[in-house]
Amino acid sequence: MIILFVASSLTSILANSISINKAEYNNFTSLCTNSIITCIDKIPSIQKADRDLKKQTDSILEQVNSTKLKEWINTLSSFHTRHTKSDHIENVAYWLKNELETLCENRVFFHNFTQIDENQTFHLKNIICKIQNSTASFSDNNTIIIGAHYDSRAENINNSEARAPGADNNASGVSASLELVRILSHLNLTLNLEFVLFSGEEQGKWGSNKYIKYLDDNNRTKNIDLYINFDMIGYRPSNESNKVILEYDVGNKYLQNDNYSKTIALFIKQIATNYTNLQAQLAKLGNSDFIPFEELGSTVIGIHDEGVTKNPNYHKSSDTPNTLNIKYATSITKMTLATILELDRLNKYLKR
Repeated sequence: MIILFVASSLTSILANSISINKAEYNNFTSLCTNSIITCIDKIPSIQKADRDLKKQTDSILEQVNSTKLKEWINTLSSFHTRHTKSDHIENVAYWLKNELETLCENRVFFHNFTQIDENQTFHLKNIICKIQNSTASFSDNNTIIIGAHYDSRAENINNSEARAPGADNNASGVSASLELVRILSHLNLTLNLEFVLFSGEEQGKWGSNKYIKYLDDNNRTKNIDLYINFDMIGYRPSNESNKVILEYDVGNKYLQNDNYSKTIALFIKQIATNYTNLQAQLAKLGNSDFIPFEELGSTVIGIHDEGVTKNPNYHKSSDTPNTLNIKYATSITKMTLATILELDRLNKYLKR
């Protein structure tokens, strides 16, 4: 399961410089054989890490390319609509699959599913890219899933042909996912990563509901350490340009994971402080693709720009790329990238 804890200084968790004597280490790892979450309180104190490790992370974060983010947002927004019931949605799916194949080589596939709604049958696609570590399979533990929905809609959800560029909602989240794949696919990680782009979120989380059922049917939900959700990460009012919301699990179906979800939210908040200029604030889960994962027992976190209440272009034809803050979306991408890198270092340390 997921390896994490909250440190007063992020540099104190960088794996290669952790200083624990052999007895402490053996006791610690025996307690954490199946899940480090179950023994967070028993993690021994650790010493400040080598600054070179933070420099390594900073160097990787510099690879995040705001121009690429903008290009992907522009292209996704150029489709007349990405409404799940429109004729455009399949073209979007194939464009995304082709784009991912240039980034993720032969590890990309469609998850096809059928959805019946109002006596109509829709044949839809989620798009998946797997980044697998060289020594494990996806039947092993330690898989982080990063998800974002690629569909859009107008104010009238039943109007499948209205112009709906969906730049913030949710071309921004999809673009961040693509950029993370571009960078992480070239790194030698110990964690397995799975990027999933969902259709049908606006109609009631169709894609994520079908995908988590697919994972459950194949006995894979037990391998999910963490689900991270991008849903609207590109808009900020000018007077709140650095604020980002970390949505964590409180009082939903799977109560056991509430503490774990808040812990990872605090972990990411500390990363935001150490690696970006973002001001991360915690809030309870809203209503997005993390809900089906939470309902089957996964620890979940949502990353969100408050667009539902703060973006005047929400579900409107005016949700266009020129209304977004690309520098802000770039910072959120960097924050998430740093989170994955630091979790991977912890995992690498525990497995050595």
